[in-house]
Amino acid sequence: MIEVHIKGSCIKIKVMNKIRTRLSIIIACFILVSCGKDFLNTKPQGLMLEAGVRELGAESPASLIKIVDPSIKGIYTYMYSYNTSFRAAAAARHDDFGQKAIDLSTDMMTEDIVQYAHHWFGFDYLLDNRLAAYARTFTNWNFYYKIIRDANVIIAQVDSSVTDNALKAVRGQALALRAFSFLNLAQLYQQTYKGNETAKGVPVYTTPAVAGNPRGTLQDTYNQIVTDLNNAITYLNGFVRSSKEEINKNVAQGILARAYLNMERWSDAATTAQAARSGLTLMSGAQYNLGFNDINNTEWMWGGDINANTSTVFASFFSHMDNLSGGYNGALGIYKLIDKKLYDVIPATDARKLAYKAPGSTANPALPAYSAYKFRDPGGWVGDYVYMRSAEMYLIEAEALARAGSSSQAAAVLQQLVVTRDPSYNASAFTGQTLVDEIIKQRRIELWGEGFSLNDYKRWKRGINRTGSNHRADALFVFPAGDIRFVYQLPQREMETNSTLLIDDQNP
Repeated sequence: MIEVHIKGSCIKIKVMNKIRTRLSIIIACFILVSCGKDFLNTKPQGLMLEAGVRELGAESPASLIKIVDPSIKGIYTYMYSYNTSFRAAAAARHDDFGQKAIDLSTDMMTEDIVQYAHHWFGFDYLLDNRLAAYARTFTNWNFYYKIIRDANVIIAQVDSSVTDNALKAVRGQALALRAFSFLNLAQLYQQTYKGNETAKGVPVYTTPAVAGNPRGTLQDTYNQIVTDLNNAITYLNGFVRSSKEEINKNVAQGILARAYLNMERWSDAATTAQAARSGLTLMSGAQYNLGFNDINNTEWMWGGDINANTSTVFASFFSHMDNLSGGYNGALGIYKLIDKKLYDVIPATDARKLAYKAPGSTANPALPAYSAYKFRDPGGWVGDYVYMRSAEMYLIEAEALARAGSSSQAAAVLQQLVVTRDPSYNASAFTGQTLVDEIIKQRRIELWGEGFSLNDYKRWKRGINRTGSNHRADALFVFPAGDIRFVYQLPQREMETNSTLLIDDQNP
C-alpha cells in the first residue's frame, strides 16, 4: 500500500517494499511537477523520473505497463478528438476533429471532391488555407507534434532493450505513431519526396524536448520515419491487439509501405505492402456500400472506434461527409460530391458507382447529382473512422510493381482487388504506362474521400484541372504539378518560437 500526504509542497509517502518505493518516487515526481511556481523548473526531476521509470520497467514490467498503457491509449483517443489545438471554447472550430479532419481538408484540395456550398472546409476547397497565420496550418502542425511529443515520452520510459512482450508492444506502437506523424508532416509541409530529397523537411524530435530543432532535409525526415517503422515492426512482432484502434505489425508495415511509395523504392513498397495485407480479406462490392462506418469491417486495418462518449457530433467526419445525416451536409446542404469526370469513368458494372447519386436519379431528391453516399453515419453520431484498409495495400503493391516494370504481377494484384467490386473487370488488358494509369484511376475511385488525394497528386507530379466538370464556378482551378498551393507554410507560432528557424526556412 502507498499513502501520499500533501501539505503545501511537502510529500510524505509510506510504502511496503523496494518496487513500491520506486513507484512512489515516480508518483511524487509527477505531483511535484504540478505543485505551483516553486516547481516550474523541473528538468532535473524530469531526468530522474525517466531513469526511474526505465528501472521500474526492468524490475516490475507489470507496474510500468500501468503507466505507459494509458498514455498510448490516450494518443489513439486524441486522434479523433474535437478541438485538438485546445483553443478557447469561443474559438473552437468544427473543422478540427483529429486525423479525419486533416484527411478531409487535404482531399478537398484536389479535383476529386466537389463542395456544393461554401462553409467549413470551404477555404481548403478553394486552396486558400495554407498561409502561416491561418488556423489550418497551425492545427495540422500542432496535432502531429503533440502525438510526437507524447510518443517520445513513452519511448523514453520504455528502454530499447525491453524484453517484456507487453512493454515491447507499447514501445513499438509509440515508434509507429511517431513515424506516422512525421510522414504526414513531411507530406503536408513540403513537396513530394522524390526529386526534393535535399529540400527542407520538418524538425525531428526523438526525445521529449519542448522545441527548437531545425528543419533539416526531407531526406533526414524520411530517414527517421524508416528507422522508426523498421524498429516498430520488430517490437510489434507477435503482438495481438485488443482493438483495431491499436497499431499492430501489419499497420506498421502499412505505414512503411506508404513511405516507400513516396520514396519510389518500388521493390520495398511492393514487398512491405504485401506483408501488411497478409492474412486480411477484402470486402465485397455490397459491403463497400454499407456506409464505411464500422471498424469491424474485415478490410479495415486501423481506425477510430467511436462511441457515444467519444462522439464529437457536428464537429465530426460524418457530419461533413454524410449527405443524408442531420449534420452540416444533410441539414445545411453543404453537400460533398464526386468529380463528374471521375464518376464517368466508373463502369456501370462496378458496385462503387452506387456510392454516388446518378444523374437523373429520383432517389433523395434534395441531393444534387453525384452526391456521395459512401460515408453514412449509422445513427447517434457513432460512425467509426477508417485510417487504413487492406485495399490500399493492394493498390500500393500494384503501383510499385507496375512502376518497377513487372506488369503481369501488377495486373494480377490489381485484378484481385477490383474484381471484388466489378465482377466483369479484366486487368490483363493493361501493360506499361496504360497499367500505371489504370492503377491511378482505380486508386482515386477506391480511396475517394479517405484522405490520400493531395499526397497522391503530389507524388504523381500531377496538377489539378477542375474545368469541364461539376465544380463550383468559383473553384474552377487549373494548377500545375508542384504548385506552392499544395504545400502548407509553417505556422507563424513555430516561426516565432523556434529560434533555429530563419526567414528562409519558411515555405513560399
